[in-house]
Amino acid sequence: MGVVASMRLFIAFILLALCIAVGTVLLFSARGNAPNETIHAEVAGVSFSYARAYARDETTGVGGMADRLSFIVSYPGFAPVKAKPRVGEPVTFTVTSKDDGLDPSERPAKLYARFLTPETLDGPGGLVLRRFEPGSPYDSEELFIAPPDGSAFFARCPKPETGAPGEGCISVFRKGALDVELRYAPALLENWDALYEGAQTLLARMTAPQTKKR
Repeated sequence: MGVVASMRLFIAFILLALCIAVGTVLLFSARGNAPNETIHAEVAGVSFSYARAYARDETTGVGGMADRLSFIVSYPGFAPVKAKPRVGEPVTFTVTSKDDGLDPSERPAKLYARFLTPETLDGPGGLVLRRFEPGSPYDSEELFIAPPDGSAFFARCPKPETGAPGEGCISVFRKGALDVELRYAPALLENWDALYEGAQTLLARMTAPQTKKR
């Protein structure tokens, strides 16, 4: 075999090896990014298992030990948000280790109350609307609470005249070692109880002990 033929055979071998390597990387990359792949993560000693499609950011999509996990779901089904077709309203669902400060259920009475005006108004879904005093840290927002004191549910929402496009309401609740923050459109306040229950159910499903296959 001549030198030229040997070189051609060597180059062909190299090209074949490169094609195999690239194909393998693409195959495993596609599998790793599959929306239905189950991701395992841990926050504050609590184990999570969820489909990659729920992940709102890269950290959540990778899993492992984390300080926070951020998900995006659609209301009312609490299924992963799909680009096309998109059904329902998007809800951002962020989980962190519980704060050392006030329990979220105590914030309306022990944190926000000092900044509120005396008036009370009827809000959507049976909630009570309270307004913050001008010049307070929250004067661009309104507070909606579940009677009697907001310990069961509260939401801080931008005032209609000041809220920028895309801004939504914020609700927070604590479950064991975790604090859970929800961000959603003000229109969902009408069904706040279903929203809250759905978030609790999704959290319970993601943190349920996994049964090992035999």
